[in-house]
Amino acid sequence: MYRDLLEKGYACLRRGDPEAARVRFQHAIEAEPARPQGYFGLAQTYLDPEHQQTSEEAIRAFAKALDVDPAYAPARAFLGIELLKKYQVHEAEAELEQALNGDPTNLLVHIKYAEYYYRLGFYHRAVGMLEQGLQTPHGANEHVVALARRLLLEARRRSKNSILREPPDPRPVRLLRLFSWFKSRKSAVETA
Repeated sequence: MYRDLLEKGYACLRRGDPEAARVRFQHAIEAEPARPQGYFGLAQTYLDPEHQQTSEEAIRAFAKALDVDPAYAPARAFLGIELLKKYQVHEAEAELEQALNGDPTNLLVHIKYAEYYYRLGFYHRAVGMLEQGLQTPHGANEHVVALARRLLLEARRRSKNSILREPPDPRPVRLLRLFSWFKSRKSAVETA
């Protein structure tokens, strides 16, 4: 029954009917409140791909899925993207890294981590993440594989027309701050 409700909920989402999907996922949660998949599905109904805005309801549902099962990597990966939409880049990366470390063969996690890089303009890193995910034995269904391939094509297209960029390394900034602090302390001692 639980699996059937989840499948019907995702079918409603694919048809573009999030309200009907929400009802199915709510029934799944009522049937099995100690399983994260119902909360994860419910969170999907609150995501609006048209506006690319974060949804507080989605964040709460992803958090509830993680309360039920902290090792549920898809919820952690999607939560990372929602945090990125709120400009919480470091928190987003931490969630995505934890999701990837927790489930390195999950293609959905690779897709979300690639989306993180894509949104930040690091297209070549998005390509690498997707290629790695597709080459790893993942067991994902055809919808997830198709999504990964579409994003891979788009990331490859974008990476051909862009300057190779790398995320900034925070270590040199910290070293410069430490150096300037020591320099200011030395100046203060010399003037005293």
